[in-house]
Amino acid sequence: MRFTPACDFCLRTACGGVFARVARFKNNMKKASIIYEEKRILTAKYCHPKSDDYLEYISITRIKDSGKNPVEMRLKFDGIPPFASPMPPEEHIIKAPAILDLCSKLVKWFKKYGYDLK
Repeated sequence: MRFTPACDFCLRTACGGVFARVARFKNNMKKASIIYEEKRILTAKYCHPKSDDYLEYISITRIKDSGKNPVEMRLKFDGIPPFASPMPPEEHIIKAPAILDLCSKLVKWFKKYGYDLK
């Protein structure tokens, strides 16, 4: 299959029209729109019998109408840093193809640092 260069850059270089194909593909893509958005406060407790450390995160859950991972949750720390327990990152983004996958990824992320989601 022979490709005819569509731009002056492709005519001057030996790219073979790769940049023109990429530019055409990007122009045809539409931006996914947000179907649902929710803001909540998530609370997690450190898993140790002698510890009373809690974390609070503000979470924004967005569901888009298309894409590989249309469900996204943005976490932002909002509270008092823990005294002796490990501190997870202050901001984190979790993407998933479905709501149930998002929940399991969220629980695994908190478990990685030793916290239980309440």
